[in-house]
Amino acid sequence: MNIRFIFFDLGNVLLRFSIQRLAKQGAELTGCTEDEVLHAVFSNDMERKLECGEISEQEFYESFCNVIGKQPEPSQLANALNDIFEVIEEIQPFLKKLTAADFPRGILSNTGPGHWNHCIKKYPFLLQHFPKNHVLSFRAGAMKPDRKIYETALKTALQNIPDIKPKEILFIDDLEPNVAGAKDFGFDSFQFVSEQQLFQELESRAFQELAI
Repeated sequence: MNIRFIFFDLGNVLLRFSIQRLAKQGAELTGCTEDEVLHAVFSNDMERKLECGEISEQEFYESFCNVIGKQPEPSQLANALNDIFEVIEEIQPFLKKLTAADFPRGILSNTGPGHWNHCIKKYPFLLQHFPKNHVLSFRAGAMKPDRKIYETALKTALQNIPDIKPKEILFIDDLEPNVAGAKDFGFDSFQFVSEQQLFQELESRAFQELAI
């Protein structure tokens, strides 16, 4: 199998995230319950709209405040809702080898501007390993598994390798619906579950020299 480009999901592939941590930090800041914080984040489809670029961070903030009936300081709320990530160490050796080999690669993620900007600031390795080729839902105007975001990913890969075909692009994601959407579009894709499974999948695609 001839893979010429790899896209990685951000959440739970490159960085682990915790909705429970978001709820706890939001509750501590606002004095609301964790359930009330989660309701404010996800009510009226606002989180999806933010991640699709349909609303601004200011509009999301105003909606959040309206739901909870309070107005926490914007930067403190942003930190409470964004500082929910930690590094997945298991994948780091593979990323370092891809970078050393300058293998074509990118990030394909459902994310909003707050999460993205927080992550690249707190975790410099992201831009070190992925200096370009960021296909982000809030910029693409669509979320996985919508076909539109895979079309954007293909266009991004074509900018790097003009003759690349969808089947030559590998996409690694933690959610099966996103993997299925990528496969339907024509990408090679698999669901990230564990370090051992990751390297088994890579070995089956003749990436032994880059896997551990």
